[in-house]
Order: sequence, then C-alpha cells, then structure tokens
Amino acid sequence: MVLGQRFEDRLQHEIEEGRLLEPGESVVVAVSGGPDSMTLLHALHALVRRKAFPLRLCVAHLNHRLRGADADRDAHYVPAQAHPLGLPVDVGAPATLGDVAGNVEARARLARTEFLRRVALAFEARSVALGHTRDDQAETVLHRLARGGGVGALAAMQRRRADGWVRPLLNLRRAECLDYLLETGGDSVRDASNLDRRFTRNRIRLDVLPRLAEGLEVDVVGRLASFAADLRVETDLAERWITSTLDRCDDGALGLETLEEAGDGAGRLLHAWLARIGVRPSRIQVEALVRLARTGSPSAGLDLRGGRVERCYESLVWWPASPEKPRTTDGERLPWPIPGSVELASGWRLAAEEVAMGTAAQPPAGGKGATIAPGAAAGVPAVLVDAQSVGAGLDVRRPLPGDRIRLRVGRRKLSDLFIDARIPRRERSSLAVVTRGVDILWVPGIAIDATAVPGRSTQRILQLSAHRVDCCHRSSVVHQTMFRVGFG
Repeated sequence: MVLGQRFEDRLQHEIEEGRLLEPGESVVVAVSGGPDSMTLLHALHALVRRKAFPLRLCVAHLNHRLRGADADRDAHYVPAQAHPLGLPVDVGAPATLGDVAGNVEARARLARTEFLRRVALAFEARSVALGHTRDDQAETVLHRLARGGGVGALAAMQRRRADGWVRPLLNLRRAECLDYLLETGGDSVRDASNLDRRFTRNRIRLDVLPRLAEGLEVDVVGRLASFAADLRVETDLAERWITSTLDRCDDGALGLETLEEAGDGAGRLLHAWLARIGVRPSRIQVEALVRLARTGSPSAGLDLRGGRVERCYESLVWWPASPEKPRTTDGERLPWPIPGSVELASGWRLAAEEVAMGTAAQPPAGGKGATIAPGAAAGVPAVLVDAQSVGAGLDVRRPLPGDRIRLRVGRRKLSDLFIDARIPRRERSSLAVVTRGVDILWVPGIAIDATAVPGRSTQRILQLSAHRVDCCHRSSVVHQTMFRVGFG
C-alpha cells in the first residue's frame, strides 16, 4: 500500500497547493466508471477515511444512453462501487440529446454539465471534482490546436474554475491512476467508444501522441501539459490587464491612445471591449477595426451585428443599431421663461437666475466671447450674461444647417465650432441651442453670443446654467465632464 498512500499524499498536496478544495466542504465527484474517475473517487475517500483531508463526498453519474447496454452497465456499476464506501449517489439520464445544436460530443457535454450543476445544488456543494489527468490536458491542447483555437483555448483546462469545477488529477498521469487502482485493489470499467477513431480526440490519444513521442523522443504529454500551464499564467495576466484597462475607459468608447499602447495586443483589447458591449466580432472584423483605428479617417466606421463602430477623433465609439428615438422633433422649440428653467428630454435642465452686480467673472480660455459664471468651476456649464440682452424669454432647439453665432472674432458657423470642439458628427445634431428670436444666444459648453456678455453699461446680470437631472441617462450625447448638453 506504499504506492497507494504515496499517490494519495500527492493528491492532497495538489489540492492544498492549488487551493482546489477547502477542508470540510461538500464536493460532488463526477464518476463515469472509468479508471481516472474511479481513481479520483477512491483517493479522495481514502484522504477522508485517513482524516488527512476532511470532505463530504457525493457521487454523480450521468447515463447518456448513447452506448446501449454498456451505458446501462456503467449506470449500475458506479452505485455498486460507491455504496460500500458509504457515499450518496445520484444517477441521472438526459431526456434527449437531440434538441441541442452541435455534434454528439457537444450535446453530451452540455447534458453532463447541467446534470452536475443540479446535483451540486441539491447536495449544497461548492465544488464539482472531475477526473481529468495530465494526458487529457495534452490531448485537449492538440485538439484545440487542430480546430484553430487561440492562445486562450490552448491554455486548455484549469485546475479550478471560477464556477467551482476542480480537476485534482490534472498534474498526474493516467498511468499513475492505473497503478493506484492496481495497488489498492480498485476496479473500473472500460468505455469501448474511447477506441472509436471516428472521434478526433481518440485519434489524438491513440495515434498522434504516441507517434510524436516516438518520433521526437521526448515526453510529449508532459511538454504539452506544461505548455498549457504556462499559457494559462500568461492568459490570466493578460486578462487582468485587459480588465483593468477597460475599467478605466468610458462606456461605449475606446481611446485610440489606449489601443496604440496595446501594440500587437490591440486586436485582443478590441475584442474584449466589444464583448463587454455584447458584440462578438469575427477575426476579420477585429483586424479591420485595428486598421480603422490606426489609418482610418476621423469619421470612418464599420458595421457589425447589432450596431456600428465609428472612429470619432481620438476614440472608437459603439453605436447600437436601434438607438432610442428622440422625444423631440428637429423643428420643435421649447420656451424658456426668464428668469426660470426648462427641462430637456435628454435629462438636462437649463436655468436662469439673476445674480448680484460685481459677481466674479473671468474670460474663457478659448476667448470665444463668453463670461464664465462661478457655477462653471463646480463642473456645471454656466455663463453670465447681460439681462437686458436676454429679454423676457428664450427658446431651446436643435442646431439647424447654416446656424451662426456672433463671437468677438466675428460670426462663425456652429458646424465649425463643433469641429473645433471635437464633437463626433453623430452628436452634433442633438446638442442644445439657446436662441433669442432668430439669433443664437448660447450653445451650452460651446459658445455664447459676444453681444450678451456683461459690459460697463450692464445694470442687471443673469446666470445661465445647465444641470443634469437624469443621472441614469445613457445617451452618448450627454457627457457631463465634457459639457455636451443634449436637446432630445
């Protein structure tokens, strides 16, 4: 029994070193009846019996009903092996495997996953233990490589997943499991389908790996498993960097500078950014977006399923295919009583109130003719104007073609000011424009009519300000930190 106890001690080390299980927790052991899963069952039970690592074990077996009499034999065999150990057993069978898309292996895998989750829930188990070995890991690497998997796929199986699925035998060889069963007098059944070369994984196990080992004269299984482990570390580090980077980005936008910093990883970052939005682009689409970000025009874009990505100056922006319809029409004007306020459908409120003469004011950095009100320093678009130039009321509307505003440097088109302010083309038609008759008085956050600025002859001063009242508004037009006040 020396060999058996040595194997059990190594299994305990794998569990503790990898923090796969916690002492005393409930664990569902997935047992097919084959040598690997039977080894896992007996070795875990031995650790519990020896009080080396206390656990509450439950055995789960799913009869896929794909192998006729052999499948029924296994469904009787597993309980017969577990009951003498004093362990509860749950044997299940899927109603059908024909209603799920995909090949037979995929359908069986999905049914097994759902069954094990149900058993874990009923047993109040935090973990499900699977009997995959180092040999299975090597087979998985080659299988995914043959299917064209990326780096994340080649990292293959994890010893512990976030959902509680653990593989305590993943660093142990299949031959070691067979030796353990032989040493301890354990038994197992043989699955004849594992010899069926119609399945790619079986061809890898029976033909490819042995020939590679013979031709290269190296431990191919060990090398591939170590390669997967190294890739897992690199993949985890990359995922953490991607998560941290995207957490710092604005919702729905990805800065071109951030993409440039990612270097050759720009495509991976782009894919993760779109995945957060719920979009799954193809490799070709990701490559096209990288080219767009690096060489495209400031307004170039690419249509994807569910929407469109556009380059808006220094960012890539996602636009859903069916944005919320504006609650106002292009020709609509909202009256703004002075003093008083008006609420816009975009979630902003424009307010006007009289302030005392001598209120501190400073010229704007841009020199476009506005006098900045004290409220602007608190993160609110606000300006001071001559009350006499405003009159009893104003109107608020969207920009119209040909709109111009008087600045200290002369009259300028709003379209030019929007370009100077680097406002994406899609957002320009949704901005709020405050008018006085036919003249434009103020575009919040952008510019104000130079003739409305308080001067030496001013007798009364008004403060015009914009405040967010809908904090949950998701429109891309409203960026509080950039003072883009939307109309509808």
